[in-house]
Amino acid sequence: MSSKAVVSAEMVAGTDRDRRVLSLFERTLDNLPDGVMLVGPSRSVLYTNKIFQRLWGFGPGMLPDWEHIVEHIAAQMEHPARFLQEVTRLYGVCESSQDELRLRDGRIISRRSVPFDSEGEKFGRIWIYTDVTEAWNAKIDALTGLKNRRAYARYFPEFAQAADDGLMKAVAIMDVDNFKAYNDIYGHAAGDEVLRRIGSLLSPMVGDEMVFRIGGEEFLIACKYQNEVRAIDFFESIRTGLKSAAIPHRGNGSEMVVTASLGLALFRGSQDPGHLFDAADSALYRSKSSGRNRITLAS
Repeated sequence: MSSKAVVSAEMVAGTDRDRRVLSLFERTLDNLPDGVMLVGPSRSVLYTNKIFQRLWGFGPGMLPDWEHIVEHIAAQMEHPARFLQEVTRLYGVCESSQDELRLRDGRIISRRSVPFDSEGEKFGRIWIYTDVTEAWNAKIDALTGLKNRRAYARYFPEFAQAADDGLMKAVAIMDVDNFKAYNDIYGHAAGDEVLRRIGSLLSPMVGDEMVFRIGGEEFLIACKYQNEVRAIDFFESIRTGLKSAAIPHRGNGSEMVVTASLGLALFRGSQDPGHLFDAADSALYRSKSSGRNRITLAS
């Protein structure tokens, strides 16, 4: 299949005006900065623009059929099974979708998909892919590798205000105990290394959930669990995991190792993000004031 549009048989075989519209349509999409693919209800590839081919490594005249395109793209994903599952799901529903794909080569691609009515009640799809690696990297904290406060401002409100999906939402603010004393004793370079190790600890534990370094030695973690007990157990594993790392800290009272305190807010459904932050922050203050190295639930 070439990259030329085959939007409809009627248009291809239609009037000169139809063909002029089709030519304009092709030129317009070929000049977009995004990769575009149109796929019909029967999974036939109707059109791809030049950016799409370049983005996914298809040379001129190389574009195969739908199944091979999907397999080729999935092979470049960090999580190919998840990619294929979402593609399959979207062809069973009439809804728009937007998410981000992480590739094995380090790129991050924004994927948008919009259905279009092509044959009565059967829907085709427009797929739009944009390389957002540079923009995404601007939302990553260079020291810890976690998302930064800019990313927090972008993504946390969406999490907090999302409709109830039956799961328990959890928001925790975590603060490293007596971190100023650590920097005073061991130096700021050693303090930076502690923060790097915390980033390395949190990343595999939280996975694709949201964890942000929101300032200094303070982190915010947002995730979902089936119930309150599982959520609390998860954050308890974070607290004990850091203590078990046994990073020496002779300025941290009787603990003598690096520890952290957490304030945890649990809720269902949509909540005001500012209210949630304040609730978790107040709970964190109570953890600090009542001895540190503990989790306190928000009221």
